[in-house]
Amino acid sequence: MKIESNIIENKYKQEFNFISKLYLKEIFPHAWIFYGPKESGKRKFLDIFIKKVLKKKKNEQFVYEINSDENIAMIDDVRKLINQSNLTNSLDGINKTFLIINNLELLNKNSIIALLKTLEEPPPNTVLILITHNLKLIPQTIKSRCIKIKFNPYKLLADNYKNDEEKEKLLICDGYPSIYNLLLTKDGDLIKNEVKKILDSEKLQYIEFEKFYLKISKNFDTFLPLIINIFFFNLKFNFKNHVCDLNKKLKILTFLDFVQINFRKGFFLDNKKALFLIFNEYFSLELNK
Repeated sequence: MKIESNIIENKYKQEFNFISKLYLKEIFPHAWIFYGPKESGKRKFLDIFIKKVLKKKKNEQFVYEINSDENIAMIDDVRKLINQSNLTNSLDGINKTFLIINNLELLNKNSIIALLKTLEEPPPNTVLILITHNLKLIPQTIKSRCIKIKFNPYKLLADNYKNDEEKEKLLICDGYPSIYNLLLTKDGDLIKNEVKKILDSEKLQYIEFEKFYLKISKNFDTFLPLIINIFFFNLKFNFKNHVCDLNKKLKILTFLDFVQINFRKGFFLDNKKALFLIFNEYFSLELNK
């Protein structure tokens, strides 16, 4: 999802004020973690901030970046980045050198160790910006040494709905712009309606499941996150509605735990069996009875 700079700056105004005020002080924190789902505006936010503080100076003299989606960094790349900072941080006594590591959660153990040493003894006049889509995957030793800024995509999507149907799409996407964008497509909307139709039944009909799977099988990896989010959307609704039914609430929590433990990416080779098991377990909750 392409988001204009003015929208990022406006929606994350509080975050901009926070980091900008600190930058004006003599002691600016040397290590930051920007975290939030993909397409939540983390990288765009950083681009805007760096452009503002460097003003008309050339970014390539003060900004060094590794670990893009296309080129995953290894230990040597991290070491080169650290060495580069030692060479360049004295170029300018006013402007800081920015070291950016994307996809922090993908770094291997040796890279994390090298990074930790830099966090403990940072080069002077250097700012390390670590960007991650999942803060839970980052070691505590790294997190504890950084100032953290959370990027909530709800801020970017909150004004996008005009009616209850649009609001439902926003709630189903749960803050993930990629799922929200999928829901805006004809195929995404069709999948949403079909999943909801199946879940609204009192019993899982295998023939209906077969028909549904045939429709999504060719793009299974694309549609699975949307399907799972629709499950969660329904479960949240039922959880709130069964205020006094502790037994149903316990069943819902057990189901969520079941999905988390058993359906990590790559766990199943047979997509059809995996999806059927999720549907089957959902209906065992008997939420519609």
